[in-house]
Amino acid sequence: MNIGLQIVAVTVLDSEWRGIVHLTCPRCRMPSAALVDKDAVGGMTVNHMMGHPGEIGSWGYKVEKFWPAIPSPEVPELIPPNVARVYLQAERNFQMEGNEEAAGTMYRKALDVGLKVIDPSQSGMLGPRIKKLAAEGKLTADIAIWSDNIRDVGNEAAHDEDPITRDELIALRNFSEMVLRYLFSLPGAVKKRRGENLGWEIQPVASKSPPQT
Repeated sequence: MNIGLQIVAVTVLDSEWRGIVHLTCPRCRMPSAALVDKDAVGGMTVNHMMGHPGEIGSWGYKVEKFWPAIPSPEVPELIPPNVARVYLQAERNFQMEGNEEAAGTMYRKALDVGLKVIDPSQSGMLGPRIKKLAAEGKLTADIAIWSDNIRDVGNEAAHDEDPITRDELIALRNFSEMVLRYLFSLPGAVKKRRGENLGWEIQPVASKSPPQT
């Protein structure tokens, strides 16, 4: 774990090589904490971490737990693997402040790839394609109406060059999840219950972020 956070206090637990490191972010000033442990005795103790900025791993410590817990990406179930791969990239970028544009791009791409799976003949702007699927009964009318209010999905916002805001990204994320669940997760669950093939290949997708080192 790279310490960009500042150590403000330490709590020694059952030995001087195991304890809780209390941290604060120099940017947002919010608190966090890590439970650290060292397998080999020797070198820097937990008590001596104060005033020694650096990398915990370089001192021989490992992080057993971290608070607050880092949220895991949430990928809708039973979606095609090519859609899941793109959506997972969106989720990983969503968790990092400052990566709004990267996350937004990948959510839109996940929608685009998903819509092509359903109707390969369609291309172009997402809004009209979503409305077409709604007209065919593959999406609800409410989702079609909702699309007009989503950044870079509705027609009016398609060519907006202003950076996407966090609120706009949250709306795009919620919308993307709902569309993919309607197109794949819900019908997929019904088909599985009936013992039918899904019609698209399903592969496991890692839902957790890789550990931070």
